[in-house]
Amino acid sequence: MSDFQTQAVRVFKALADPTRYRIITLLIERGEMGCADFDRAFPHSKSAMSHHYRLLESVDLIRTRKEGQHVRVCVNAEILERFLPNFGDVHAHRPDTC
Repeated sequence: MSDFQTQAVRVFKALADPTRYRIITLLIERGEMGCADFDRAFPHSKSAMSHHYRLLESVDLIRTRKEGQHVRVCVNAEILERFLPNFGDVHAHRPDTC
């Protein structure tokens, strides 16, 4: 398999989990989010959510940054578009705009 195919499989496997899939769609819908935002959106423990963040980060689907004591998370749009073009248009709910 080529490097592209290997990375594509890793991305698809990461998104096969419902929690990770929802993390990505939430980030597309809301933009950058903090871990506290995810705590309100998911009934999982902090350690479980940390596992999901690490896995998404390991395949470059998300980026994290420290802001003081807080961690902010955003989608790596370049990687998402490379392997799943138009993912946000198809999978994420975006409110209608006027």
